[in-house]
Amino acid sequence: MATAIIAVLGTLLGALTAGAMQHLVSLSARRDRDRQALAAAVAGLLGAATDHRRHQYLKHAERREGTATDTPEARAVRWEAKSVMTKALTALTLATDDPELLRLAGELVTASREVGDPAHDDRATIPGSVPRANQAHAALRSAAAQHLRRSRR
Repeated sequence: MATAIIAVLGTLLGALTAGAMQHLVSLSARRDRDRQALAAAVAGLLGAATDHRRHQYLKHAERREGTATDTPEARAVRWEAKSVMTKALTALTLATDDPELLRLAGELVTASREVGDPAHDDRATIPGSVPRANQAHAALRSAAAQHLRRSRR
């Protein structure tokens, strides 16, 4: 009888151990997926913001040089870059609820949009908007890298 009780307890203990191990593996896999999704969303936003700023800066440079051809196609390209940046912000918002990352992402989008706001002959405002956008870019990149490193532990 004691042998049977020990056998049943051993079987139950083995089943509980196997279930706990499976649960831990599942949690680890979910954390890895979440970390990968966040990394992809941050990289997507950083890239989209860079592209948007490049289009806006080129618009200013062409206007300043007198070579601007602000065609409907050129405007469409700039609007598409802005749309891609907005979509990337949405993807990041869905990938994390970290308030600091979301705040920095919002600042990056705002600063990137401001690059295109000044008139082409507003030489005082344009040079200031580019460094602000670059600083916002660096701040998000740094905070996301730290966040991702911490989540690996």
